[in-house]
Amino acid sequence: MTHFLKLQATSILLALVILINIQLLANSGRLSLWIGDAYVPVIAVIGLTSLGVFARVTIRQIVQLTPTLWNLSLYLLWLPYLALFTFGWTRVIPAPNEAAWPTPAVGLVIIALVLTFPLYIFIIHMIARFKQQTT
Repeated sequence: MTHFLKLQATSILLALVILINIQLLANSGRLSLWIGDAYVPVIAVIGLTSLGVFARVTIRQIVQLTPTLWNLSLYLLWLPYLALFTFGWTRVIPAPNEAAWPTPAVGLVIIALVLTFPLYIFIIHMIARFKQQTT
C-alpha cells in the first residue's frame, strides 16, 4: 500500500511540473501585461527551474521505491492528475475575457510539451534506476 501511495505522490509531482509550465505558457499574455518586455526570460527561468527542482525531488522519490514493473505506470499516471489540476485551475482562476486566452500557436506548443513529457519522465526514471541500490 505504501508503494502505491508513493507512486501516486510521484505522479502528482510530475503533473505539477507540467501544469506549471503549461500555465506559464498559457498565461504569457497576462504576464506580459504585468512584467512588460521581460516576460520571456522570466517564463524561461521559472520553467527551467521548475523542471530542475522537480526532477531532483522526483528522482529522490523514485530511488526510494522498490524496483517493480508497477513503476512503469508513472509514464501514464500523471495524465489524470494533469487533467484534474487543469480543470481546477480553470475553475479557481478563470480567464477574465477572451483576450486573455492563449493563441493557437501556444496551444500547439502545449500539445508538443504534453507529447514529449514522457521522454522527460523516462530520463528521470533512468537516472533514478542508475542511483538505486541493487542487491
